[in-house]
Amino acid sequence: MPKPAGFPRIDRSNNETNTFSSHAFSFYYPASVKIEEVKKEGTAGLWFNMNYPQYDATVYCTYLPVDGTNIAQFLDESYRSAYGHVSKADGILQTQYENSLHHTVGVLYDIKGSVASPIQFYITDSVSNFFRGSLYFNHAVKPDSVAPIVQYIREDIVSMMETLKWVR
Repeated sequence: MPKPAGFPRIDRSNNETNTFSSHAFSFYYPASVKIEEVKKEGTAGLWFNMNYPQYDATVYCTYLPVDGTNIAQFLDESYRSAYGHVSKADGILQTQYENSLHHTVGVLYDIKGSVASPIQFYITDSVSNFFRGSLYFNHAVKPDSVAPIVQYIREDIVSMMETLKWVR
């Protein structure tokens, strides 16, 4: 008798978290994630990667300071980055986030189909801080095969967005 189709089990039994802190913000992330800072000399922003070695996936993160005139540019770049996948996407769902306690607003893009980046997001205070990220797998994948992993990492991204605090 053939085995029934199924998805690999992803165990979230280890709920340990770490705190990532920078000069501008902090947030919680799972202890199993490896964070690697990327140096970009002569720039005011901060770049780092959240690596998921067990899934061969990376969330590429960028923090940029807002000077009052560049927020529209950052929002437009995030929108274009997400909707740049529209030719291959089966659909793009936007979920808006707002946390008045932490002074954050943002959008999470769920990009369905055979796309390079199935999740993208940004979060900002609209005044002086802008943070964005994109999930990529380090190899070619089939959307059905990685669906449980994408959902797992999406939960981590949502948690990160919900716990992100700006340093005042």
